[in-house]
Amino acid sequence: MFNIANARFAFLDIETTGLSPWFGDRICQIAVVFTEGKRIKSTLDLLINPERELSPSAVHANGLDESKLSVAPKFAEIADQLEEPLKDAVIVCHNAKFDIQFLDNEFRKLGRTVEIPNLIDTLLLAREFYELPSYSLQHLAQDFHVSTTVPGSRALADAITAKNLFFAMMDSLKPMEKSLDDFIGIYNSPAWPEEGVYLPTELSEAIHSGKRLFIKYMDKDGETSERWISPKDVIGLSDYIYLQAYCHTREAERTFRLDRIVNLEVEAQ
Repeated sequence: MFNIANARFAFLDIETTGLSPWFGDRICQIAVVFTEGKRIKSTLDLLINPERELSPSAVHANGLDESKLSVAPKFAEIADQLEEPLKDAVIVCHNAKFDIQFLDNEFRKLGRTVEIPNLIDTLLLAREFYELPSYSLQHLAQDFHVSTTVPGSRALADAITAKNLFFAMMDSLKPMEKSLDDFIGIYNSPAWPEEGVYLPTELSEAIHSGKRLFIKYMDKDGETSERWISPKDVIGLSDYIYLQAYCHTREAERTFRLDRIVNLEVEAQ
């Protein structure tokens, strides 16, 4: 049985070239914050050469420099450096299935498998125990009065935010008298996502909000346009993930490649 006061945790955040490893997207940055209980013992913040270009949505989201990525080590070169300290740690992620599927995919390319017997997803914790308007990491940080203004890359900042959020949640759940083991799940490597496509929390919440969205979209020629849409469904076609939506500009049904949506705002009501 784990004791939260001295358990070894690894708070993990991953930045990627796009939204789906199943369509060739790769990891371009990994940050891990290792703690013993609440005490930070060490950190990793690794740029990784993804061996492919960033999608327009990824450039907007993580702001990484392609020239720096091109000279960074490839995943195969840092796999051991990453895997060894993750062993025997309780791994904590926000929206774990999205991040871990990428990690899983990278190890698969090396003929190796990811085994995570002790996994905690702060997204699932929040959804199970709290009624809140949004479960994105940034919104939860605000609700739990956790600072998000921490130094370092976006990945490292998000990993530290996830750490602070997790312990804030654990403190608030103390009256339930649950042990740390009650919050731990197991990651099983999937051949394909069982529940369909996993998406970043904010994007998923926006698409399923039932509200209109104002998007900035970049087509295959690099031309951008802005429009109001009403989302209908997310589908995986032969080449990538698409959003089926009603376009209010064209007054017709349209499909939008998700990795080409460079900005998205939910209609205020």
